[in-house]
Amino acid sequence: MTATKDLFTTLEQETLICGRCGYCRSVCPVYEVIGWESSTPRGKISLAREIFAHGKRNKLGEDFVKRLDQCTLCGACANVCSTCIDTRSLWLELRKRVADEGLAPEAYVNLKNNLITNKNISTFSNSDRLEWAEDLDEEPEGLELEEEADVCYFVGCVSSFYPQAAQVPLAICEILMQAGINFTTMGGEEWCCGYPLVSAGFVKDAEPFIKHNVAKIKELNIHTLIASCATCYHFWKHACAEELKGYNLEILHTTEYLARLIKTGKIQFDELDEVVTYHDPCDLGRNGGIFAAPREVITSIPGVELVEMQHNRSNSLCCGGGGNLQSVDPALAGHISALRVDEIKETGATIVVSACQQCEQMLSAGIREAGLKVRVMDISQLLQEVLL
Repeated sequence: MTATKDLFTTLEQETLICGRCGYCRSVCPVYEVIGWESSTPRGKISLAREIFAHGKRNKLGEDFVKRLDQCTLCGACANVCSTCIDTRSLWLELRKRVADEGLAPEAYVNLKNNLITNKNISTFSNSDRLEWAEDLDEEPEGLELEEEADVCYFVGCVSSFYPQAAQVPLAICEILMQAGINFTTMGGEEWCCGYPLVSAGFVKDAEPFIKHNVAKIKELNIHTLIASCATCYHFWKHACAEELKGYNLEILHTTEYLARLIKTGKIQFDELDEVVTYHDPCDLGRNGGIFAAPREVITSIPGVELVEMQHNRSNSLCCGGGGNLQSVDPALAGHISALRVDEIKETGATIVVSACQQCEQMLSAGIREAGLKVRVMDISQLLQEVLL
């Protein structure tokens, strides 16, 4: 049974609902690696009940904070919760309270300070957000801040500033240009979506980021926004809803938009004789409900054989890179990624495709570590490779 945000009440009340059935333990990637009961969702809820529902605040110690940080926020526990606890919202609320108490880990504090200074997760100037576009064979008109464009592409911090991920916006731009789409970006006026701050517990600090980005979209009179980052998409769809109230903005992940272009015949492909498997990003799939569009895109390519991993769609395993885990415990994140790499190996696929730059980075590292001869690609890169 899948939990819904509509059912979430308060932290104190939710901790009293847990029946300690243990379904969450069987799907938690952190518990799979660590093996400690205190790392399970039900274990953390029990501790949270003692601290907040029963008022034993002296127990908000370093060990409990560490367990809260050792979480990818993948939502798998919420997906199986027999009492419909929205555990993902619960973890975010707990992280907020930890931050409010001044107990956030140093990595989170550094992340916050950097974001407030640079407006992105890198240390580069935010004015450099379009440097990746210099590698386009032909830069489209209106790539930056074009008013009333049909589509605004929200590139995201990872794709904007990290060379490996920069191949994704290059591929998306080429596809959009070939399809004849009038599109733009926010250029240096695009700020981080704000999710890294929320997931670290600094909810209030994320509000200016949300307000800025929404205001810029309204100023440009944009009514369709696409995002290639699964987490940016999820954040725009949910966290920005209140700020967008009364404004007509269609928010799509790029896989949804690409599927639309394919169905309307605006892009066509050459044949590709490859076995492909697809990794569902947590924020796009389990937490976002987008399962069909990515698979429609992949199977639209002639010659491609799509083979599913053992765990897929809402039961997909996390890549290990979510929830800021890589910044506080990179070794744990790597061990979780290795579990997914084992499933990739079992498919016999020559290409693993995802739709999240963080997932692709984690899987690339895991596949290199395992010595597999498997290419890791974003769906947009797969399409770029076979464009007619």
